[in-house]
Amino acid sequence: MKTISAPRIFLFLLPLLLLTNLRAQTERVITLEVNTADIENPNVNDFCNFMGQDPGVSNEDYTIEANLGDIIIWRGVSTSSPEHTVEIRAINHQGNRGGRDIFGDNRLGGENGEVRGTILYRTEAGADYKYNIQFRVYIDGSRKRGTFNIDPKIRVVGQ
Repeated sequence: MKTISAPRIFLFLLPLLLLTNLRAQTERVITLEVNTADIENPNVNDFCNFMGQDPGVSNEDYTIEANLGDIIIWRGVSTSSPEHTVEIRAINHQGNRGGRDIFGDNRLGGENGEVRGTILYRTEAGADYKYNIQFRVYIDGSRKRGTFNIDPKIRVVGQ
């Protein structure tokens, strides 16, 4: 009986391990920080930003980069009080305002105050996916009047 050497087994398994690693999904959490005490329409951008956002970048120009297969999770937090809640209601593709529908659906609905989406399609080279985040604010359990909107971008890179 002929034995198989360890280096041959390694060379056989190496491509499988590399391909598995290339297709790995990453969860990317996008946290919207909202001054819930003062927010009002139509000046929403004056009262919120994204965690880690450069102060010189507007909310409309804020762009995250992700890979095909990544899971994007949008969450909201209050910067005013831990008693206040930010409920992300939906993510809506902005049609011809940039890129294609990368999630396979024009609208992703929220559940338990957050929205999740898996990137199924690439954006065209250099194009950004423009989307609208719809959210509500609750102060001490009571909903603040109105639904608020903010519209950042996603760019699908790499895989």
